[in-house]
Amino acid sequence: MFEMKTLVFSKKDGIGWIRFHRPEVRNAVNLQMIEELEQVITKCEQDDTLHVLIFSGDERAFVSGGDVREFHQLEKKEEIYPIMFRMGQLLERMDQLNCLTIATVEGTAVGGGCEILTSCDLCVASEKAKFGFIQVHLKITTGWGGAGRLTRKIGSGRALYLLLTGEIISATKAYELQLVDHLYKQENFRDEVTALAEHLASIPSKVIQTYKQIARLNGATPTFPLEAESCSILWEGKEHRQKVEEFLRRTDR
Repeated sequence: MFEMKTLVFSKKDGIGWIRFHRPEVRNAVNLQMIEELEQVITKCEQDDTLHVLIFSGDERAFVSGGDVREFHQLEKKEEIYPIMFRMGQLLERMDQLNCLTIATVEGTAVGGGCEILTSCDLCVASEKAKFGFIQVHLKITTGWGGAGRLTRKIGSGRALYLLLTGEIISATKAYELQLVDHLYKQENFRDEVTALAEHLASIPSKVIQTYKQIARLNGATPTFPLEAESCSILWEGKEHRQKVEEFLRRTDR
């Protein structure tokens, strides 16, 4: 484990953990956090042993968006655009990681926090979590690519509703809208997340990468050539052969 100024990162048994750590401002994103997140994501891009990457905050907040106090000092488009583009590019890199990425939300995820979680493959939440694309209340749009990823995840009608109302919704409502993929009780949340991560980390990386690639295609093109190629590669692997032999031994009894 190593602590940076705004993040805590650790890795064990194929599972990486990135914790946003600016509790005094509900984990708001500032330039320091962007720089540190870039460093960690670069490490993750280069790590072939990483199967699962977990993003978390704390019980109060996942991420509360951009640091308004810091960024509000930038008044001109030419001042703020490079920062918006830089963070958007970083979230796109997260979206394209080979490992499976999971946003784990215990508290509140609003504004840019929701943009971050839509860049992850999965989002799991505690029953007390809350979510909101609140940018519209500040008379702006999403700036990091979150609207496009939200639309891809939950569909255009539901996405427009969340983006244009800026409504803060419960974890149950977020699950119904498919923004959240699974809910856990708060008292068991971290244990459940750990168990999920450990299960997913046991899956061959080729399986994770293939299914991620299929998900990105989003029905736009037939996937059977990709699936046939992937399955054939895994078919000749040692893990597959062992599992088949175990199955045959059980059925022969």
